Amino acid sequence: MNTTDIEKNNRENFRYLLDTLSMPGTIKTINKLFDSYTLAVASVLLYSEVSYLNNTKEDFSVIDAITNSKEDTIENTDYLFCDNLDDALLLVKKGTFLNPDYSCTIICLCDSFNGETITLKGPGIDKQKDASYPINKEFVEEFNNNNISYPLGNEIVFLNKNNGQIKSLCRTTKLEIA
Repeated sequence: MNTTDIEKNNRENFRYLLDTLSMPGTIKTINKLFDSYTLAVASVLLYSEVSYLNNTKEDFSVIDAITNSKEDTIENTDYLFCDNLDDALLLVKKGTFLNPDYSCTIICLCDSFNGETITLKGPGIDKQKDASYPINKEFVEEFNNNNISYPLGNEIVFLNKNNGQIKSLCRTTKLEIA
């Protein structure tokens, strides 16, 4: 019988998520859960006291059952799972100065990390780093404007739904077109 230790899987995947957030431009590969990379990330992040919005084709019914998290609107959700970033940064919550943790983390599913090559600067990056992300030039400006009032802002995890690779952008990262 083939079994999966969900807690062990979640611990490993949580470490990979932290690594990519603390060192933007770093790529890690997560382990599947329920034959899905998306559900593996959801299993790590979601629990009964947080909300999410699933704007992907993925079925979250098993995640609902094991995490007891609730769906919410895009303006109020803690975690947004999406296939594209169109206007997402304009709609999601960014936290408050008293509670910067009341912001939304975005998990964007993609087919590859090919896209705009950008220069990353900020904490976790030695001077600067060039990396390719599945974004466009308009997104770079939108991201920088969204995260200008630190500690307010959003983190974004890009998840390659084909191979489980993740790459993140932290709210402290400054982006420039390379």
